[in-house]
Amino acid sequence: MRASGGFWRGLMPRHCVNHERSTKVDFLISVGVTYWHWWSLAAILLVFEMLAPGVFFLWVAFAAVVTGIAKLLFGGMGLEIQLLVFALCGVVATFAGRRWVMRRINAKGDDDNANAPGLNQRELQFRGRVITLPHDMIDGETRVVLDGTTWRLYVGQLLKTGDQVRITGIKGTVLQGEAVSK
Repeated sequence: MRASGGFWRGLMPRHCVNHERSTKVDFLISVGVTYWHWWSLAAILLVFEMLAPGVFFLWVAFAAVVTGIAKLLFGGMGLEIQLLVFALCGVVATFAGRRWVMRRINAKGDDDNANAPGLNQRELQFRGRVITLPHDMIDGETRVVLDGTTWRLYVGQLLKTGDQVRITGIKGTVLQGEAVSK
């Protein structure tokens, strides 16, 4: 590879080859980046958005679409101006998009857990539930099955099989309960 361009010199249009300081950027400028290039970049970023978790690529794709529209409307934009528009739109879209998403997440009634109160909060799910003991208690403890999970239950008094217990809370991994009077 020659120091004065080498491989890249052969790929550049003829009007760039005569310049002593031809670079890869000169090649891009001479070929020209059109609005279709920006919209293709947006499509690729949207594919990344579908494959990756989060919502980051969506906002950068939006910036690429806006840059493509700007290039379509103002055709004489150079590559430097296009990159500047893309960078500015990307930053603004990312911050505005993050703010919009956070507002939607925090809005009342729009949360994923709105239809399932207590989701992933076992104490809220079990508190107040009345269960029937499947086994006699030994030293105030026994094992019970709630929603497919086996739990230790501590009541503090000896109860027999078939007695009713109300769940009052959870301490660590042990359910706390009290006997229900008949």
